[in-house]
Formats: sequence, structure tokens, C-alpha cells
Amino acid sequence: MPNYATHFPPPPIHGVSLKPPYTVPTPDELVAERGEIRRHVPLARRGAGGQDTRLAGTYGHPTLKEKHPDDNDDKPEVENVRRADVTLDSAKAKWAATKDGFKPEHIQKVLSLFPELVYALNLHVQILQDPCTVLTIRDVVQGIPDWKLLDPEHHAFARRALPVTEEELKNQEWVGKKKKEDGDAKPTANETPDVEPKGTGNGQSKVNGQANGNGRAGTNGASKADGTHEDGSSDDVDEMDDDSTPEERAFADSVLREMKVLASFRNASGKPNGPLQPLGVDSWKQLEMCTEVEDQGTPDNWIPRSQTLHRLTGKHPMNAEADMSALFAAGMITPTKLHYVRNHGAVPCLDWDTHMLSVFADESLLTEAVFDEIPGLRDFKPRKFTMDDLGGKDAVFAAVELPMTIACTGNRRGEVNAIKRSAGYSWGASAVSTSLWRGALVRDILLACGLKLELNYHGRRLYLHFEGADTLSEGKYATSIPLLHVLDPHHDVMLAFGQNGRVLHPDHGFPLRCIIPGFAGGRCIKWVDKMWISDKQSTNYYHIWDNRLIPSRVTDKKTLLARALFHHPDTGINEQVLQSVVCVPAHGERIAVPRDEKAIYTVRGFAYHGAGLAVQRVEISLDGGRTWKGCFRQFVDEPLRHGTKHWAWVFWSCDVQYSELLNGKEIVVRAWDACKNVQPERISWNILGMMNNAWYRVKLAFDGEPLALTAKHPIAPGAKAGGWMAPPDEDKSEGRKSGDEKTFTLDEVAKHASDDDCWIILDENVYDVTSVLSWHPGGARAITAYAGQASVDTTTQYHSIHDKYADSKKDECCIGILSGAGVKAMREDAKRAEADLQKLKKKRDGLAVMPDTFCFAKLKSRKEVSKDTRLYTFSLPATEDGKPGRLGLPVGKHVVVAFHFKDQACTRSYTPIRPVLPEEEDGTFDLLVKTYMPNAVFPPGGTMGNFLDVLQEGQEIDVRGSTGDIEYLGKGKFNIEGKERHYSKINLVAGGSGLTPHWQLIHAILATEGDTTQVSLIDSNKTPDDILMRDELERYARERKGQFSLWHTIGADSKPDGWKYDAKHLDEKMMREHLFPAEDDVAAFMCGPPGLIANAAVPGLKAMGFVEGETMFGF
Repeated sequence: MPNYATHFPPPPIHGVSLKPPYTVPTPDELVAERGEIRRHVPLARRGAGGQDTRLAGTYGHPTLKEKHPDDNDDKPEVENVRRADVTLDSAKAKWAATKDGFKPEHIQKVLSLFPELVYALNLHVQILQDPCTVLTIRDVVQGIPDWKLLDPEHHAFARRALPVTEEELKNQEWVGKKKKEDGDAKPTANETPDVEPKGTGNGQSKVNGQANGNGRAGTNGASKADGTHEDGSSDDVDEMDDDSTPEERAFADSVLREMKVLASFRNASGKPNGPLQPLGVDSWKQLEMCTEVEDQGTPDNWIPRSQTLHRLTGKHPMNAEADMSALFAAGMITPTKLHYVRNHGAVPCLDWDTHMLSVFADESLLTEAVFDEIPGLRDFKPRKFTMDDLGGKDAVFAAVELPMTIACTGNRRGEVNAIKRSAGYSWGASAVSTSLWRGALVRDILLACGLKLELNYHGRRLYLHFEGADTLSEGKYATSIPLLHVLDPHHDVMLAFGQNGRVLHPDHGFPLRCIIPGFAGGRCIKWVDKMWISDKQSTNYYHIWDNRLIPSRVTDKKTLLARALFHHPDTGINEQVLQSVVCVPAHGERIAVPRDEKAIYTVRGFAYHGAGLAVQRVEISLDGGRTWKGCFRQFVDEPLRHGTKHWAWVFWSCDVQYSELLNGKEIVVRAWDACKNVQPERISWNILGMMNNAWYRVKLAFDGEPLALTAKHPIAPGAKAGGWMAPPDEDKSEGRKSGDEKTFTLDEVAKHASDDDCWIILDENVYDVTSVLSWHPGGARAITAYAGQASVDTTTQYHSIHDKYADSKKDECCIGILSGAGVKAMREDAKRAEADLQKLKKKRDGLAVMPDTFCFAKLKSRKEVSKDTRLYTFSLPATEDGKPGRLGLPVGKHVVVAFHFKDQACTRSYTPIRPVLPEEEDGTFDLLVKTYMPNAVFPPGGTMGNFLDVLQEGQEIDVRGSTGDIEYLGKGKFNIEGKERHYSKINLVAGGSGLTPHWQLIHAILATEGDTTQVSLIDSNKTPDDILMRDELERYARERKGQFSLWHTIGADSKPDGWKYDAKHLDEKMMREHLFPAEDDVAAFMCGPPGLIANAAVPGLKAMGFVEGETMFGF
């Protein structure tokens, strides 16, 4: 049998306008419109339980003193759950005990304005509109507890997200605030802006710039080829006098061995395997530790996600599935980072310490009349539970941990859409995953609230509703299921707080989600904060209009019949469908044909079912379904629950001879369940594309020399082109309609590539950005480098660093869209850019910082260099084997630093001043950052600088790299915008914190033996105290006189006694005196405030004869 790949046991918001509550029409109202709908009168159902039924998961719990509430009606109730206000009290106590790093004045300022801010994390609008009080980033960072730092056990891997936006801080009103109509004065050459600049250098913006560690290993239904089991035992089968062929006899032996495995199953206890684990070295194997660049402009910017997931709905919201080969190879317990993600909107930013679960019943049920009808509700009392109540060390309820498979109802919808477009996007076959879910049984929670409803209850139908904390365009996401299903102890319905040994990942419901074993993923509500009993089914918009199996004849959701069927209780999808999928051979796999046609190839895949029904048989066919070959199953550890329930998938395998593959044209798989139902042969189209479980077919075709077979799955990974199922005709049209927008060709765009007439392409739209060049914080060159170019690099660099303000200014410049031919060319360029990215990632393999993802870095130390400048040392993540991480930043390149607001990330580019050379690597890096403090002119102050200035040791930032178009290769050789150049002399013009990229270059040249490149630097600052790294620069000037020359200039009003340098604005005369004259082998590089660069450096250098893009460049 196949040797399955081992898997790593994984561990383990955002304003939206709401529509009015959705009103569900009654059948009479629908009939009044047109047509007739027959009422359905349900028959009374009898439960399977009785007086002997026990509360699942509570027997033996310390609070019950070895007794059970159902054993004797005279026994006292479960001890009351802690009151709701304990959440705030405990959170306050925890914070008070650990808030030494918080400054009292900031805490008092925030709390005096918003008493519940620290706990509810809900900033009220009035503070941002009060001109007498201005809230700064410093107040927010210092006044709100960082639970990731204070409670790491329950806030393991998500980044900290501040409950405000940068816009809200900057757009506050304050006394004397200058209005836009007052005009904006341009800074002079030596002036530093009061508002923190963005971008490269040190704040200038630039466009271009199967073993299982937790004991849950799989159980294989078959054995080794020699007839022995993994434990060394053998199967001694008496000789049988029959006419079986050797192949048939071998197959029969495998069947007998599988029977022994099935007979060995014991009922799973559900006992958790130790406490939830914090982050550790093994986290890299189980979790994604980096945030993605494409998420940084979305409300989900704070969530680490795997790049290997195939995103199906663009950047936001996140809907993604793993590559099928990676999913299968990971093993029977899916690593959290590979678990499929289904989100309808932004992920709510919640925390363990303040999250509450409210449990209640409709008020209409809490009356004497109802109590007489339903006595089991009489003692029911609403409760509120903290997360510590549910899953803390002293939890009220006994935790249960079980392997359970969850699948999206739209799994394999891509095949449905290939027949005819449905109302959903094209999932492949990987929208399914299996995790170890840990939680409190919902039955136990309801009984603790006083519910005493027996399973043989007779009366009106009751439902349990679940609602999540996410806020969507159509309101909250909620659903309901029959209450008796929850109360049945054989159904294991839980509120999960753990996944794969750690707290839940935000994408999967942190801190609390509902898990209903055997049910569709759409019923397993995430971020649960409300749970209530009702005698009515859910009228939630998403309960009505999603997760429905509508007959194929309905093709329009707006018809009367469609509305009736969407509201009909029998179209709702609860239990998952019987499903099987081929994983090996993978899509695109070339199967080399050996010389021995009797050699064996093993076909593999997975299968699952809903309602706890076992997948009892899996078969494959190589002749279109005329004959079938039996497969052998592999199970998770302890797959059986309550004697009959199977909550997790099975893996299957089947050995076939290569001759059989050569004679077949496809591999088809089907599964049978415990009721002897089998998957259908053909796809049944429906308007939502739900529940497709037709035979899964992999086509085989001969391919090239040497002879091989190529496998094609129906849908290629990520719903891309390449699957054997062709898209329907309506999806084959090319090009796009421009409507009233003007269309431009690439040739037309290319004509506008100068400083006086600058067009660029972003996201296939055309922008005239000529008016931006004069004020762009990163200087004109940052934009003109892409003027007129048909390159996706412009879009990539823009989205990696710009914010909503930049987006608003960009929109003002949009003049039209790109032509169809232009779009095609751009997409070809996208392939080139992807190839370049992969090449760069391969080059940086093994380094901590990568160009397309953000890793975390922890503050190790902070040193005050001057009144507004700090030296920060950050620790990089260790490698998987525990060694210090390496920065590996090329000389001349930058890193992008980020932290997280509730709507998007705040990003700035900085140049580390250490390490510069490989021998300086020690697992840390230094940033020298100038902080633009809150002042009378701009009370909010600079965002990033003030954020860094109030960080405590151990708190985190995000960092990625390298970025920038300039790289120093050594001995005068540069790579600039992809072109190699050589200069023997280098002029440097710096201003303020713009010195840092120049320092990197100076240090690399002067500290490298044999590098004779000559360097001359003019450093411009307001005062002598503002000069960064003065001692280091002047030491180099003394020791390397003749190779390095240094000149300072400061403001005239700040000249001290004995000052030997200039005290005036930078001008052409100064540059001619202290810089090398323009020659072919002389280059000039600039970095500093926009006023210095645009008004002094660029005009002066041009007058000296330097040519922009040839001998003059900006970092």
C-alpha cells in the first residue's frame, strides 16, 4: 500500500453600511403575488433519548463532583457561570497587573474620554471631532492594552490591529487647523516638513521603489506488501482451494486486513491532548507567520495567511483553497495554514480577554403559557460567558477535542460553472479540510443555562440560532438548526476555541466558532457572540439566500418560484454530501511509462460524507464506469464516535498496472456510504452551484517523448485555465466593454513620458499624473521612472506602499482605460514580473525578510539619539532550526515597515543602518528614525515615527524587503533599474533622515578592502543636533581622507560657535565647491525632504551637467 506523506499537526473591522433587516415573506404573501404554494405540516418527531441520557462531556468534571445533573432531579444545578461583568473586571485586573509600560497620562486621557475603550475597543466619533482634544497615535498605542503582548497564549499569531484608522487621526479638528483653501506653502530647501513623509530612504515615498506530533497519525486500512502491519504483526490466512489469480488473492488479503483494522476501532473519547500551545519553533511547520502584501490595503491587513492558497475572489474578502497536491500531502489533519477559507467580508478583530458569548431565548418563549406547554424552558435563564469560562484553565465546561472534516457547500462548483455559469465563484475540489477542533459542547452550555428539554420532547419545533460578530453588507451572518439535534449527545455540536492544538486562527473564527459535525461549512458560524433558542427558523439574509440546493429548472433568483424555493425549509443545506476526489495523479502530472507494463502505479485521493455516515466503499474505473476496482481506506486516529459516527474524511488508494492506465482514457472515482447510496454519474446544475458530487474524472492523454501520460483534472488549481472542462460559451468572450470611458493604446500612453507630460498605467487604467510630480513626497523620479511604460511593476509598487489618501488623489487623475491589446500585453508583462519575483525569492531563500510577505520583528531595544530621533534594534524571526534570522539586505535597498489599523496597514520604507555587510549579521537590524512629534501646526504628528516611539520591548512590527531600484554591487558597480552601471566617483546629497541609504553606501565602500570608489557627501539639516551619525561620518572623513569627503550645512539661525561648515540653504554654488564635477564616470544620488530635493538638489545638479536617469538618481 502507498506510503502516505507525513503531515505536521497544526497547533494551534470595519464599517459597512447595513441594510434594513430582511423580512421573510409568509407563504400566504407569496401566494398573493401569484401562484400557489402548498403549506407543509410537519409530523411530530420522537427523539432517541430518554431519562438515562447524560450530558455529553461533563461526566467527571470537578464542578459536578462525580455526579451528573440527569442522574437525579433533586441534585443541584451546575454552578452558575460567572456574570458578564466579570469579563471587564478580569480584563482590567490583567491589564492593571501588567501595564507598567503604559504611561499614566495617556491611559487617563483615553479612559477619561472613553471609559470602555480599553475593553470594547470601540473608538467613539466625538473625540475625533472635538477641537479641544486631539487624539494622537501615541495615545492609542499607549492607552490600549496589547493583548498579544500581555496574553500571548490566547493571541498567538494574528498581528495587533489598532481600532482606529490613520485618516481618523489626521482628519481631526484642532484649534488653528489650516484649511485646504488657505493654501499649502512649499517647504524651502533646508526645511523639514512637520508631517512625517512616506516612502523610501527613511520616510520618502516612491512608486518603484505521516508522523503527527499530537498523536493523531492516520490509521491505514491496508498493510505492507509483505503482509505485515506497521507494528510487525502478520495476517495468517489459511490456504484456500480456489481458482483465484495471484492478483485476486492479494486483493482478498488486503480486504481481510482492512476488516481487522475496522474491527479494531474504539469509540473516541474526545479527551484533549494537553493544553493549548503557544507559538514555538514548530509553528513554522503548522502556521503561516507572514502577512501578505496584497492584504495590506484591506481590513484584513493584520492576518497572516499562506501564499500557497489559491484566492478565488481577488484580494478581499478572503476566499481561498489549498493546492490539492499540497492538501493531500499534508496528511489527514490539515495544517491550519492550508485550511480552506470562506469569508463573506472583513474578519472582525476580536480578542480572547474581552469576547463574550450571550445565550438567551426569544422573549415570546419565556411566558407562563409556554412554560406550561414546554416545561423544560421554565428554569432557562439567559447567561453570558467569557472565553475563560468556555476554554480557560479553569473552564466551567469539560473540553472535547475531535478530528472533524468541514467542507464548503460550493466545493467543486468550478465543474458546475464549466457547464453553465452559476451564481457563485469557481471552487475547485479543495474547499475541504480536517482539523482537530477543541471546544465546549453546546448541549452542556444550554443545560448550564437551565434548559431541561428531553430528546423525546413533544411539542412545537424549537431551533437554536448562532450569530457571528462580523458585519456584512446584508447585516450579520447567522443561521439556525433544530434544537433537538444539538441536545442529542451523539451529535457533538460544539463551540470551538481551539484548532490543531492552538487557539483558532482569525480566518477560522477566533476566538469562538460553532462546529456542527457532518454539517456544511456554511452552518458552522465563525466569531460566534450570540446563541439563542427560538420557535422559528432563522430569517437571516444569508440563511435564506445562501447554502440552498435549488432545482435545476430555476435559473433566475428573482422569479416567484425562485423566491418560494429559497424560503422553503427543504431546500436548505445542512448535512454535507457524499464526496470523493482523485488527488494522485495531480493536475498536470506527467506519468512516465516504465518498460515493465505490469509495474504498479498507485492512484490516491480522499472521500468524506455528512451526518456522521461512514464512507464504506471507494472505487475507481479506468474504462468509463463499465468495471470498477476496489480501493483501500486510511483513517484518522480514533475515527469512530458514539459507535456509528465518522466525523472525519478518509484517504483512499488503489494500485493499478501501467498497462491499465495506457489502455484507459480517464480515471473515475465514486464512493458509497453506510446506507449503500452511491455518488451520481453526472453533474446536476443548480443556480447556486451547490453540492456537486458527481463522479470525479481525471483525463489521461499521451504526451511527447519519452512516452508519458499527462493527467488533467476537470478544473485547474485556482480556477485557472487548463482543466479538461471547457468554460461555457458565455465565458469565452475576450476583451472588455469600455462604456463611456476613453480607451488608450500602449503606443498612445508611451507618448506621455516626460516631466511635463506624464501618464502611467495602474490596474489597467490610465492616469495623467503630471500635476502630482511637483508635490509627490518621493520626488518626481519615483513616478517618471514608469511614465508611459507597459509594466505591472507600477501597480505592484504602488499598492505595496500607498494609502487611501494616495488612492483618492490617484482617482482624480484617471483619464481612461487601456485597450484590449494593451491589457493583453500587460498580462504578458505580469507573467514576466511573476518570474522576476520568483527569481528574487529564490535568491533570498533562507533569509528572514522576503519581498512579497511581511514577517514580524520584535523590538529589542530603543535608544534616544536626539530629542526627536531614535535608534531601534529589532530581532528577526529565528529559522526553523532555531538559528538567528538573517536580513541579507543588498546595499542600496530598503525594507518596508508596517503596523496595522482597523481598515488597512500603515507602511513606510526605511533603510537599516545595520547590518550592511554579511559579517555584521547577528539576528537583529537597526533603524534610525526621525519622529515628527505632535505639535501646534499638526497635532496628530507623524504616524509611523510616533508609533515606533511608544513601542515597548517585545512588541512587534511587520517588515518585508528588499525594495528599491538601486543596488550597489561593489567596486563602483551598480544595478540601477535593471541596468548595470559603473562609476568611479559618487556624489551624495542628503537631508535629515535621508542620510540612512547614503550611510549604507558609504559604509559598504569604505569598510570593504579593495573598493577604491571615491565618495563626497553634503548633509543638510536644520541644526547641528539634527545631524545623524555625525561621529561615524567624521571618523570616516578623518581616516579615509582622499577617498571620502564630508560637508555639513545647517540653518543660518542655528550656527554655533566654532562651526566650520556652511550655515545656509543648499545651493548650486555649495555643490560645485564640495561635489565632484559631472563626468561620464561620476554619479549623484539624492535622498531627503521633498523641498530639499525638488528646489535645490535637482536644479543644482542639472546645472552642473548631471542627467536624470543616467548620472543622477534618487533613492
